[in-house]
Amino acid sequence: MENIKIKKVKFSRAKQLLTNTKKTKSHLEVYKVVEKIISSVKKNGNKSLIKISNDIDKTEFKNISSATFSKSDFKKNYDKLDSKTKKNLNFLKKRIVNFHKQIKIYDHKITDNTFSFLGQIYRPIEKIGIYAPGGKAVYPSSILMTSLIAKLAGSKKINLFFPSSLMKAQELMLATAHIAGIDKAYNIGGAQAIAAMAYGTETISKSDKIFGPGNKYVAEAKRQVFGDVGIDSFAGPSEVLIISDKKVDFKKLAADLIAQAEHGDDSKCIFIQIGKMSSDDLFLSLNEQIALEPRKHIIKKSLERNGLFVNVGTLSEAIEISNIVGPEHLQIVVENFKKSILKNLSAGAIFIGENNSAVLGDYAAGPSHVIPTNSSAKFSSPVSLEDFMVRSSVTNINNIKNKKEYNQLLDNSIFIAELEGLFGHANALKLRRK
Repeated sequence: MENIKIKKVKFSRAKQLLTNTKKTKSHLEVYKVVEKIISSVKKNGNKSLIKISNDIDKTEFKNISSATFSKSDFKKNYDKLDSKTKKNLNFLKKRIVNFHKQIKIYDHKITDNTFSFLGQIYRPIEKIGIYAPGGKAVYPSSILMTSLIAKLAGSKKINLFFPSSLMKAQELMLATAHIAGIDKAYNIGGAQAIAAMAYGTETISKSDKIFGPGNKYVAEAKRQVFGDVGIDSFAGPSEVLIISDKKVDFKKLAADLIAQAEHGDDSKCIFIQIGKMSSDDLFLSLNEQIALEPRKHIIKKSLERNGLFVNVGTLSEAIEISNIVGPEHLQIVVENFKKSILKNLSAGAIFIGENNSAVLGDYAAGPSHVIPTNSSAKFSSPVSLEDFMVRSSVTNINNIKNKKEYNQLLDNSIFIAELEGLFGHANALKLRRK
C-alpha cells in the first residue's frame, strides 16, 4: 500500500478551506426515496414494513412476527454469551449508569405575592425508539449509551430497531437488549424503521422520541418525521479534531485518527500542530499502523478524502480553527493546558491529555457517545439524562395575597394584549380584576 497522502495547510489556508466548505447538497433522490418509504409505512403499516425490508435489505421475513423479539428472546441470547463478553458489557453498563445517575434534575418552585407558586416540573418521555446503526460495524455500545439513560430517566417503553445487516450479530444485539432493559426489538433498519417508530403500525407502538445515528437514509427519515415525533439530532459522519504541541507521542495520536477514520470513508479527521514542527513523525506512524489494520482501505480512503493537517503558531489559532469546525470529538494534548479555555471551545466531547482518547469516550468513560456532528456542537449537546425528559411550566393562583400586585399584573398583561390587538385576551383578564 502506498504511503498516505493528507492535505497539509497553514492557519490562514485552513480558515479559508473550513469556512468556505460548502454544505452537502440536498440529495433529492434520497429525499424522494425516503418520502415514499415513510408514506407507504404510514398507509400500510406492517405490510409495507416487511415488503420494503425484503426488497431493499434482501431479508426473507414472512410477517412482522419473524422480525420481532421479546424480553424472553433477549434473555435466551444473553445466556448464550461467553462470560468475558458478559463481564465487559456489564462493566460498560455500570460506567454509563454511574455517570448519568449523578446528573441531578430538579423541579423548581418559587412564590411571590400574586402566585401561590410558579415553577417547572419534569417528567420522563414515555415511549422511546432506539436505532442501532449497522453498516460496516456492530454497535452494541450505542444501545447501552441510549437505552440505559432512558431507563434512568423513567421512560416506560423502549423499542429497539437494528438493520438486517446485523443479522449475523443478532445474538449480540439481543443480548445487549437484555442488559439495557429494552422492551421489544425489531430486526428492521433503514428509513422504514424510522417510519415505524414515528407513526407506529398495527403491532408496533408509536415512539415519542427517536434516538440513534444511521446512514443517509436514516438521517433523512429522521429529518422528515421530526415534528411528528422528537429526535435526538441529525447525525452525520464521525469526526475527530486533535490539537497538539511538539511534546507528544505521535503513535498514540495517529492511532486516534485511525480509530475515527475506520468508521467509514466519509469520516472527518483533522490534526492541528502548534509550532514549526515537521509532520513526518505523524505520517510515519500513520503509515506503519494503517498497514496492520484490517480496515486499511477504508481508513486510507477516509484520511485522504477528508483528512487535514494544519500547522499553526499558537494555541489561540488552533482553537479558532477548532471552533470553525465544531467537531464531534476534540482531543487536546498540550504541555500547559489551562481549564479556563474549556468555556471557549465548541465541541461535542472534549478529551484532555495524552493518555486520554476519544475512543475511551466511545466506551467506558461514562458520558453517552451519541454526540452532535456536522458543526452542530455549536448549538446542540451530547445525549444525556435531560434528553429523555420534558418539562412543563406551572403557575398556581389559589389565594390572592396582595390585590394591588395582582391587579398590577393583570393591568400590565391587559395593556400588552391590547397593544398587540388581541382584545379577547384583554377581556379574559379584565373579568378577573379585583
